Order: sequence, then structure tokens, then C-alpha cells
Amino acid sequence: MKKLLPFLFLSFFAFTLNAQDKTVPQKEVEQTIVKFFDALSAFDFDKMRYYTKDIEFIEYGEVWNLDVLIGRVKPMVSTGVKRTNTLKFTKTVIKGNTAWVIYYNTADFEESGKVDKVKWLESVVMVKEEGRWKMTLLHSTLLKGKK
Repeated sequence: MKKLLPFLFLSFFAFTLNAQDKTVPQKEVEQTIVKFFDALSAFDFDKMRYYTKDIEFIEYGEVWNLDVLIGRVKPMVSTGVKRTNTLKFTKTVIKGNTAWVIYYNTADFEESGKVDKVKWLESVVMVKEEGRWKMTLLHSTLLKGKK
């Protein structure tokens, strides 16, 4: 029993650390990402720029800037496609004016009553500038077969 007590204590301590609420700065970082994807879904390209700083996207084995992403999205503007994102954050780390975040992104694309679901595992690097967080790098991995 004496050998079991330290193990139980350490297990409880580790579980308690993982169960803690996120800090206000972590929530601010995550909300910036959520708002960026809300702007993407609304085809609000000015707002997308507001939440980014010289951003580069690693998408499908290519490096894109924001203008390339907007160019890929613009054809959907008048098609009636509706995109809804669900982000599940798994790790948010802040060191000074830099943050990095790992999350799962599920996008539901609805058009003419048909819904297509696409999932990615993504990471974002952010910088804090003039009191607000901006995305500067987004790396996206398509999760095939995870519909």
C-alpha cells in the first residue's frame, strides 16, 4: 500500500493539472483563430486580413499566402455554399508575444441540402502586435478517412 500511495498521488496531480481551465490569454489566442474561420465562412476577406500578419499557409503540400487562399475561396462566394467550422483545441502555448496552437478543424460544407464534412489537424503560430493576436503561420494536414 505504501508503494501505491505515491503513484496515486502523482496520478491525481497529473489529472488535476490537465483539467485546469485555460488562461485568459489562451482564450484570446483561440478566439482569434475562431474569428478568422468565422470570417472565412462569411467570405469576409477584410476581416481575414485583420486577424493575420503576413500569414503563410502550408496547405496540400504547398505554401500559400492570404491572397492565394482568398483566390481559392472566392469562386464559392456566389454558389450558395455554407461552411461551418468546429474547432477542438488540444494545446495552446504562449511565450511572450508568440503563441502556438494545435487543434482539430472540422468543416461542414452545405450546398443544396447536401452536407460534406472535411477534417484537418492544424497548427497555428501567432504573434501579439499592438495588443492583439494575429495568425502568422497555419499548417494544415487533411485527415483522410476521418469523416
